[in-house]
Amino acid sequence: MKLSQIFSKLLVDYADRPLPLHVLVKHAGNSGFGTIAGMLTIPMLIPLPIPLAGFSTLVGSGIILLGSQLALGYDRPYLPKWIERQELSPAASQKLFKNINRLLQPLERMSRNRFSGFSNSWWGCRITGICLAWDALLMSLPLPIPLTNLAPAYTILFLAIGLLELDGLFILIGYGMTMATTIFFASIAGTIWQLANHWLQILIES
Repeated sequence: MKLSQIFSKLLVDYADRPLPLHVLVKHAGNSGFGTIAGMLTIPMLIPLPIPLAGFSTLVGSGIILLGSQLALGYDRPYLPKWIERQELSPAASQKLFKNINRLLQPLERMSRNRFSGFSNSWWGCRITGICLAWDALLMSLPLPIPLTNLAPAYTILFLAIGLLELDGLFILIGYGMTMATTIFFASIAGTIWQLANHWLQILIES
């Protein structure tokens, strides 16, 4: 089942009652890694700063946990009990899932089950888990540069859809995006390092 279809069903089933996160995990079943990673990533894809301190770190921590479990060979995600007990209000879940589906549906029309032998393989799942955790770590870095979380967030979304659809092509694209994102952040780190050294040299000489 596509991620947008899962969310559309939840929109109907929980239209007038809170949605506990443990229901989402149970509903997703074996697709839980892709489902939850996709759901957590969507708010980070809005090209505007989110007015909540530490939000990217909180979201990134959840995806790091998921990626680590996938890399270690878990067959389904396991969340701490206190997280599973958290609930989304009907208004919040309706707004969140409708916005998610607007973004997901164009991407899902391009995805399909292909190269599933790779995407569902023992080593393929572990590499994907490592990439998810790494991209989430980059996304959660508190850099003083606006919108730097977009590149790793879109990478995570491609990996999440690839996991859900068993689409090896999307996962391979996600690997390539992971490499590009890593180079992008390395260049930012190099620039910050050079600026820091420049200003330190000025302070020493003054």
